[in-house]
Amino acid sequence: MVDKIPPPPDHSFGAQMDLLLLHGALGSKRQMMPLQQRVGGVVIDFTGHGERAIPSTGLTFTQFVEDIDRAYATNGFSKAHLFGYSMGGYAALLYAAQYPERVLSVTTLGSKLVWTEEGLQKELRMLDPEKMEAKVPSFAKALGEVHGADRWQALVVAIAKSMSELAAAPLLTSEVLSRIQCPVLLCVGEADSTAVPEDTRSFATGLRHADVVVLPDTKHPFESVDLGALVPQLTRFWKSAER
Repeated sequence: MVDKIPPPPDHSFGAQMDLLLLHGALGSKRQMMPLQQRVGGVVIDFTGHGERAIPSTGLTFTQFVEDIDRAYATNGFSKAHLFGYSMGGYAALLYAAQYPERVLSVTTLGSKLVWTEEGLQKELRMLDPEKMEAKVPSFAKALGEVHGADRWQALVVAIAKSMSELAAAPLLTSEVLSRIQCPVLLCVGEADSTAVPEDTRSFATGLRHADVVVLPDTKHPFESVDLGALVPQLTRFWKSAER
């Protein structure tokens, strides 16, 4: 499903852009709507998220790249800017590598771009449905409201499996990154212990045209991001990318 709404009148630049906003793991298009209200663009649900079923084969980034391509077709995009939060940023970079002629720019926010066994185990400890219900019941309830009370646990398990596969065989290799031709802006919170500023800076060195923005006093959750401060930086970047 795809939702597109016009931006507020004071974002005339955003109204002229083809822009796709991509949510993170366990998120949905709802997660991107606060940003969409400021900059316009299109929001989608990735496979397995929101009302979309989890395939019997599990969740893969191949599916997420296909989701992006489907959004291009649905909205008649020939070229577009991609903004991806967390998992969405990883998928956006993969799309830009596979279809470099179709991407004007990529912006990632809080995307875990460098995977280690230690980092994987830290993520997996947080992706246990039973522990989530016991320790963070409000979050578990929110997941049920977004993905279905009878489906959210399966989504958590599928995401954990997908992360394990990604850590074992990272997809954004140096060869893949060499295919990305567009400008890239990598945004990460200063206090983000998932994406980690140092890892984000290191990853940027493997890209042809990349800048890193570290957001002060910002943790990983999208809700912790000061959109009032972020949006002007995004607008400047998008304008620069279109010159």
